[in-house]
Parts: sequence; structure tokens; C-alpha cells
Amino acid sequence: MSTSNTADVRLPRFGTLTQRQQRGQDCVWCGVTLVAGHVVDLGPRRYRRADWLTQWFPRACRKHPAGDAR
Repeated sequence: MSTSNTADVRLPRFGTLTQRQQRGQDCVWCGVTLVAGHVVDLGPRRYRRADWLTQWFPRACRKHPAGDAR
């Protein structure tokens, strides 16, 4: 599942997330472990550290599809 405006969702800073959140295994907002069929893909994001540029693919649980961390 994905939302139509996921590129507009403001995410927590990459460095504040756990490795599991960075890898898309846990929700970027609440940290709950994600299960197939109950995931919102937030779209690819660029991440730059020094001279290194890569993409990461954040995901959220269905409670936080629009980025509201409530």
C-alpha cells in the first residue's frame, strides 16, 4: 500500500532512526515491526553523507501513512 502524496511526507532525520527503521523493517514513526500487507511505502529518498549519495526506502505502519507521529 502507498499513499498518493508520500513524497510530501516529512520524515524524521535519518541519523535518529534505528537500523531497522532505516532498512524499512520497522515503522519510521513508532518503531513497530512491519508485516507484509500492513505497510505504507513512503517512496525512495536520497541520503547524503559527506561525498556519498544513496537512496533509502522508508516505510510506515498503517497508523502513520501521512507522517503524523501520533
